[in-house]
Amino acid sequence: MSAGDFSRFDQLVSRYLDDELSPAEATELASLLGEPVFAARFLEITRLNSEITGLLAAPVPDAAMVELVRADIDESVAAVEHAGGARLRIAEQSEPDPSSAASVPSAPPLTQRRIAVSRLAWAAMFVGFAGLAALLVFNRARTAEAPVLALAQGEVRLEGPSGEHLLAPGEPWRRDTKLRTVGPNSSATMRFRDGSQLGFGANAVAFNEPHYGARSVRLEHGTVQAQVKKQPHHRPFGFVTPEAEAIVLGTTLRLTVGGHSTRLEVTEGTVQFRRRHDGAELIVKAGQYAIVAPNVPFAPTPFHPDPHHR
Repeated sequence: MSAGDFSRFDQLVSRYLDDELSPAEATELASLLGEPVFAARFLEITRLNSEITGLLAAPVPDAAMVELVRADIDESVAAVEHAGGARLRIAEQSEPDPSSAASVPSAPPLTQRRIAVSRLAWAAMFVGFAGLAALLVFNRARTAEAPVLALAQGEVRLEGPSGEHLLAPGEPWRRDTKLRTVGPNSSATMRFRDGSQLGFGANAVAFNEPHYGARSVRLEHGTVQAQVKKQPHHRPFGFVTPEAEAIVLGTTLRLTVGGHSTRLEVTEGTVQFRRRHDGAELIVKAGQYAIVAPNVPFAPTPFHPDPHHR
């Protein structure tokens, strides 16, 4: 294996952990994991990666894994002994027993070495693929949590590390990517697995930026009409704008950003609204709005029951 091979493998694993693998790269990574040296390296990388900490509910301690491998090797070589070969013992180091040495012929060192290396390689591959399985579960969960484009009008674009393209119906809005509705007649409705949905109006710019397992959207410009299903108290839905933050446990709201201001309207439930420059907070209830803008009082204010009334 060359340094370039290892560099390419590390790059593929890194892209996999970032959920950025193309289908061709995924096939390439799966092929490389068939090599014991890469399977062992994969195990090393994933153990060091903080993203998979705690993914395995009952991980096998290293010491226990060593004992399992020892037992497995011992059992396999016992079969060779039964067929007329010699038994390879993997145990604690001790002084050799002369009588035992005289009565039991030694297996050829090369055979012993091949058996041990082969079994250890398969053990490394097994543990490596166990880590891969855990990552697959993790990435599937991440993908399942990503909203998908349910409805689109006009031009809706998605921009990420791999470039920019038109967002197609059913395609997920992956984390750390930018959504743009281009033009005065454009709009996009993004739907989450739990039924929550976000409706972006014309010329909106937003980023999907979940934090610590909680959903979060950064709205740079434009309007989003949100229907958020009830969220766990420890994982609220968050909206961030240049001027404010809105923390949602489940409600219907409208957020508009532009001209150095953020306007929040709540039609159902309640929203915790925070002004970013000084940390001031207030609760906005159904039928109220609040604005963060220069020279505008930061207070909940009743609005007309018709959400389109101004």
